[in-house]
Formats: sequence, C-alpha cells, structure tokens
Amino acid sequence: MKMDRISLLPNSILCDILSYLPTKEAVSTSILSSRWRHVWKELQVLDIDDTTSRPGLGWEARFASYVNAILARRNADYPIQKFRLTCYEYSERSLTILTWLDAVNGPYLQELYLCLEVACEIDLPEAILTSPSLKSLVLKHGEYFDCYEKFPNVYLPSLKNLELDGCVDPSKLLSGSPVLENLMLIVPNKDYGCYVYIPTIQMPRTLKRLIFEDNSTEDNNISHRVIDTPSLEYLYMKIIAKSKLQVSFSDFPNMVEAHLHIHHGRVEHVLWVPKLLVALRETKLLALKHCATECLFNGVTFEFPEFPRLLNLELDVACFNTDFLLNFLHNCHVLEDLVVHVLKSVVYCELYFHRSQFYVPAPPTMVSNCVTSHLKSFEFREYENSADEREFIEYLLQRGLVLKRVTIHLYYYLDQETKYDIVKELSAIPRGSTTCQLNFIDQKPVEHD
Repeated sequence: MKMDRISLLPNSILCDILSYLPTKEAVSTSILSSRWRHVWKELQVLDIDDTTSRPGLGWEARFASYVNAILARRNADYPIQKFRLTCYEYSERSLTILTWLDAVNGPYLQELYLCLEVACEIDLPEAILTSPSLKSLVLKHGEYFDCYEKFPNVYLPSLKNLELDGCVDPSKLLSGSPVLENLMLIVPNKDYGCYVYIPTIQMPRTLKRLIFEDNSTEDNNISHRVIDTPSLEYLYMKIIAKSKLQVSFSDFPNMVEAHLHIHHGRVEHVLWVPKLLVALRETKLLALKHCATECLFNGVTFEFPEFPRLLNLELDVACFNTDFLLNFLHNCHVLEDLVVHVLKSVVYCELYFHRSQFYVPAPPTMVSNCVTSHLKSFEFREYENSADEREFIEYLLQRGLVLKRVTIHLYYYLDQETKYDIVKELSAIPRGSTTCQLNFIDQKPVEHD
C-alpha cells in the first residue's frame, strides 16, 4: 500500500519512460528498490555516451567494461530497436565498437545513431548496410570509408531518414535507399581533418526534406550536384563554391520552406542560382542568405519569377537596393511577412563595390498587391537611414494598408543622437494602416556566418 504509483505501472510503460533518458541514468534507477532492480534490462532504446566516463585515468577501459556489461546483462527477449552511441577521443581499437554494433543489430533495429570521433576507421557491419528493418541511420564525425570497398551492395529498403556529417562518401548509401524521405548531408572541406573529393552527388527522387551543406568544392575542380527531387517540401542548402559548381534540379511543386546560403569567390561559380529560384516559386517560405541575392544580379536577362504562395520572405543584401525589393514584392502576391537584413560588414560591402554595377530592372509603377492587401509584418535589420532605406520604409508605412507591425533594428555604429533623430523622423511618417505599430530596437553587433 506504501508503494508509489509509478512503481505500480507495468514494465512496458516504465521502459517507455526510461527510454527518454541516457542509458546511464536509466540503469541507475535499479537502486531505487527491488521493484526497479531489473526494469532497465527490458529497455529497447539505448543511448550511450562516453562523455560521462572520462575523468580520471583508465576511463577508456572503464567505459568499454560499462558498455559490455550493459549489453551482456540486458534481457535478450526484448530486442534493441534504437541504439545511440557517442564516443569522443576513444582510442581503443575499432574491433570493440564493431562488437557492440554486432550485439545491437538484428531484425528489429530501426534507428542507429553513431557519433564517433575515434582514432581509427570503422567498417560498418554488412548486416547494418543491408538491414531490412533500419528506418533511420545517422553517421557523424567518424571515418567510414572501408565499408564501401568490402560491401559495395548497400541496400536499405526501409530507410527513411539518413544523416551524414563527416568523412562519408554518400553515393552508395543514397543509391541503396529506395524510400528515403529525409536527408541531412554535410560534406566537409580539407581543413576538417579527413577529406574525400566527391565529383558528383545525386539526391534520391523520393526526398521530401533535404539539408545539404557542401564545403568540398576546391579550386580548379568542377563538381556536379543533382537535386532531382520533385516531392521535396523542405530545402536548406548551404554551399561554399571556391570553383565552378554545376547544380541540376527539378521543379519543386510541393515546396513549403526553402533556405539558400550561398558563399562564392565569383558569381560565375554559381550561375545556376537564378534558375533555382524559379524552381522554388511554389514555396511558402523563402530565405536568401549571404551572397544568394547577389547571384540574381548577374545578368540583364534575369526576370523575377512569380511566387503565388509565398507568405514569408527573408533577404540578406550587402547593399540596399529599392528597385530590387520592389520588383520582388510585385511578384509575391500574398506575402505576409518580410525581413530585410542589410549586411553592413566591410567584407560584404567590398564584395559589391569591387564588382561591376549589377543590372536591376525598373520596378512597376503600380503598388504591389501584397503591400496593400496582405503584408502584415516588416522587419529591417541594421538600418542606417540612407536615402534608399528611408524611402522604402516610407513606402511601406504609407501604402501598407493592413500592416500590423514594423520593426526597425538601428545599426549599432550610429550614435545616440542620430538614433533619436531617426526614431523621431520615421515616427512622423503617416501610416496607411491605423493598427500599425512601429518598434525600434537598439541593435547589438552582428556576426555574419
């Protein structure tokens, strides 16, 4: 009668609760009472992390003994479904880790997470690379090269989530995952410590969500990335192009959210960006970061695509250009939220001023429909009160008939007297919306990626 209510729950529910804890904490519940002594042994989710075992001499041996004990003492009638292993600076031979992987692998394993910063290469077991039950595979930081030489026929028929961050050639994992929906692929550069040059990466057509960071392009090498994924709904693309990069892609009729972070040495390295913007025209959220907007100015033939569903727009611009913004807004028919961030750092402005003048077509004379009927929120970051900036703020305040909130982040280099004058001047502008609130924020220095 004195037993607590939680202890009265069946083991299946207790194990479900314990599965949200690191395995070390889950095992420690065995000291609570005799009721809890063996509950952890039925856990089907293991989360093992060596960071809790490092202090003191011989921590590697203690950690290995701890993991071996966990795997040996657990109840084999409850097969492992999810296994998470994090090892940093673990110098024991890879055979120990492979023994653990063999122990947890089986027909019921659905999720495998490996974060291995170890001083050896890991040859993933063949059974894992051909597992019919595996639905999620995460490989971070380790070197997993040899597995492709020994087991070239990678086939994961149930894999829907794949995350690769480190020295992993993704080619055969991607081609061997016929139902893959979510992919996070981070390709490192030579400074990472290990490096593999991948001339071509072809994304699976089944993808719905893609996070792709490519830091691997090198001088004098032409790389090719194929994103033929017509079902894609979410895209985050960050590319550092030190040489010419070719990107092929399909249209994305189901796109909901797209983020483009483009860094380049020359605009000629990323001539495909304007075409990608056209392919993203059905998205509801679009964020163009860093030099992505600059790529749109590269030629006089560029025409702003129509964005019939776009609700949220975030733009980084190195130098403010009213014509560019008005052209963009004219083609965003139902836009509700607009964020403009002017990158005032010396590096970004030098990139602009040391290049030829980019062509921007004259904006339409009519006020865009989104400004008069849909735009509810506008945010301006690093506002300096240049003539163009002030003209654009006045344009939105006077013509934004449904505006509810305008937020101005004042550039941190401005002195207090100048900031006071800006607040006074902008606050005096008549507003087309009677419910519009004008907010000013004294911005702190911003670090750009």
